[in-house]
Amino acid sequence: MRLRFFLVMALITGLLVSTWGCSNQQASSQGKRPAKLVMAYLPNEDSAGDVNRKQSRDMLMKDMSAFLGIPVEIVILDDYNAVIETMRNEKTHIAHFGPFSYIIAHDRSKAEAICVMAKDQQSAFYNSLLVTHKDTGIQTIEDIKGKSMAFVDPASTSGNLVPRATIVARLGVKAEEIDTKLFKSVQFAGNHTNSLLAAANKTVDVAAVSTSTYENSIKKGLVKEEDLRIIIKSDPIPSSPVAVYGGLPEDLKAKIKEFFLKYDNPEYFKLRNEEGKRYISIDDSNYNPIRDIAKAMNLKAEELLKS
Repeated sequence: MRLRFFLVMALITGLLVSTWGCSNQQASSQGKRPAKLVMAYLPNEDSAGDVNRKQSRDMLMKDMSAFLGIPVEIVILDDYNAVIETMRNEKTHIAHFGPFSYIIAHDRSKAEAICVMAKDQQSAFYNSLLVTHKDTGIQTIEDIKGKSMAFVDPASTSGNLVPRATIVARLGVKAEEIDTKLFKSVQFAGNHTNSLLAAANKTVDVAAVSTSTYENSIKKGLVKEEDLRIIIKSDPIPSSPVAVYGGLPEDLKAKIKEFFLKYDNPEYFKLRNEEGKRYISIDDSNYNPIRDIAKAMNLKAEELLKS
C-alpha cells in the first residue's frame, strides 16, 4: 500500500537521552541466544498502569515464555529513547515502537519490525489528529496561529512528526518557526492520553493525538466527543510495530515472530479492549513513507539521539 505523506517537517531538537537503570545480566551478544528475553513497552496507552493492561502483559509474558522455552520479562520504560537505547545496548530484545521511533531504532539499534496488532492488513494503519476544545472557537488549521499547542513526544510519529509536517504543508510556515513564531507556546505532553486531556481540559488550545487514543478515550469516558473538535486528520500512517533485536539468532527471531502470528488467546485481546484483532505480519519496507519524511527534512537519528 502506497501512502501519501507531507514531505516537509520541522527539525526536531532537544530529545533527551534516558537511561534504564536495571541491568540484564543475561543480555545477548551478537548472534548468541540469551538466557532471558526482555520485552519493553513505550510510555503510552500500552504501558498505562491500569489493571487490565497489566493483566494482559503478564498473560503475554507467560504465554511467550512457554512457547519459546525462554523466560520473558516485560519492562515499562520512561520514553521512546529509553527503549531505543536499551535495545542498542542489548538489554531489550523485543519492543513496541511508534513508526518514527521504529525507523530510528532500526538504524541505531538493529530493530527489525515483525508484526502489528490489527483486524486485517487494511486496518494496520492509523491517522494523526489535531484536536481542540469547542470553546476555543478554533474551526480550521488556519485558526491555530498564536494558540498554545501540545505535541506528544519528540520521537512520536502521530504525536509530533506527522502533525508538524501537516502544519508546515498546510500553512506554509517554515519548519523552524513552528515552536518560535507560529504558536504562543508549545509543550510535550509525554503520551497521547495526556495530550488529548490537555485539549479536553482546556490546558492548551490544540493537541496532537492518534486516532486510536482519541477513539479509546471517548469509549472509556475520559473525554466527551461533544466537547471536542477535530481540526485536521492526516493521511494513513503504518501502525506501531512489534520489533525484535536484529542481533538475536535467526531461528530465535523466527520463533518470536511465529509466536505473535499464531497468538490467539481471546482473553488477552479482551483485556486490551482489542477484540477482533490479532498480530499481523509486517516488514521494514512498510515504514519507507516515514523515512521519506525524515529524508525530506534531512533528519538523522544521530541528530535526535545524541548521547
